[in-house]
Amino acid sequence: MSSGLNVQISHLDDETLYSAKRVNIRGKSLQTPVKSVNFRNLRKDIKIGHREFMGEIYNAFDEDKIRGLIEDVELQVNFNRDLNSSIRIGEHFEIENTLFIPALAYLNPDENELRFIIATQKQYSEFYVVPTVERLSKHMKKGHSIGDYHALVKEYLALLEGYPDKPVIGMIPISIPYQYIGDLMKLYLEKGIESFCVDVGGRVALSLTQQVTEVQRSLKENKVEAFIHATNVNIGRAKKRSTVITAKDLLSFGMGFDSIGDNHIGGGRKDTPPVPNLRLFDKEGYGYHKIHDLGEIGEVYPEDSSVRPEHFSDESLSRRKKAQSMFNYEQIGIETGRLARIIGEGEVGEYLKSKAYVDDSSFKTIVKVRRDMAQTRLSYEDYLR
Repeated sequence: MSSGLNVQISHLDDETLYSAKRVNIRGKSLQTPVKSVNFRNLRKDIKIGHREFMGEIYNAFDEDKIRGLIEDVELQVNFNRDLNSSIRIGEHFEIENTLFIPALAYLNPDENELRFIIATQKQYSEFYVVPTVERLSKHMKKGHSIGDYHALVKEYLALLEGYPDKPVIGMIPISIPYQYIGDLMKLYLEKGIESFCVDVGGRVALSLTQQVTEVQRSLKENKVEAFIHATNVNIGRAKKRSTVITAKDLLSFGMGFDSIGDNHIGGGRKDTPPVPNLRLFDKEGYGYHKIHDLGEIGEVYPEDSSVRPEHFSDESLSRRKKAQSMFNYEQIGIETGRLARIIGEGEVGEYLKSKAYVDDSSFKTIVKVRRDMAQTRLSYEDYLR
């Protein structure tokens, strides 16, 4: 069921799960690790000094929205117009490989709703991606079971029969309880699915090591060389009295993720704040600097950025946010290229430990995932000992 995708490992770190892979997607080549960008955050008037990205179209559906799209042609035309706009801006930045990730706000989509999602992915995605359900754990606490999500997955996969071949990506909502990860992986592997999207649910991946370890252990036991994309990845929080956030999103490459997307979950203020309130990635220190005064930008601004500082002083909050995203995409993209080289040279541990904002605890966490993956499966209680 994962036809059209081939994964070859070029280099694998001995201490962590950092790896460099060459992924062939229906004749298109992709080098990992790679950053996936949200097309909605791109501006054509800003140039960025890095080109190799994946594209991520994350679309949230509640029942009213998706039924409206199915029943109302005008709504569908507007929906498709937005998607076409996203694809065009991706093409402007020469992004060839795009994932359309459907995120449901409910657990019981009917056949027409799933067929609409599949038809949309057929048109706008290089992959068929199993839908995620946002805040799945909360649904389970309100009376649903993991069996309801399994049923959704099975129906979606059954409906793919007859559609044109393209790679299928199994969805793993990683914030569900640990005890359910193994059975979900088993379901996908029995269907021949060997590529996955880990939905981190707006959390820091390093805080969900048990679940990630279970995913990696299942792959190792079944001798599967997978492509793993992660979405809704949180960058982390700053420590008290610190103006720098350790880049835990980048560190999660060390947990075996090949591609990392943005965090799409959570609100955001709609008013224009009186200060820039920026988060700018520093690839030399592995931190996001919190900028509240435009005069502070020069202290952290790299010489190799193509995003001009004046873009951050735009009167439009939306345009400022896009400038921030594009700056971070560029710098993270440059760093993923550097990481591929470092992985090949076998110097990952030494390299990360040299970063000013990478603390010992975070590094030990990603080392632990690799170490525990190789061990015999433990109960959740044993894992915590």
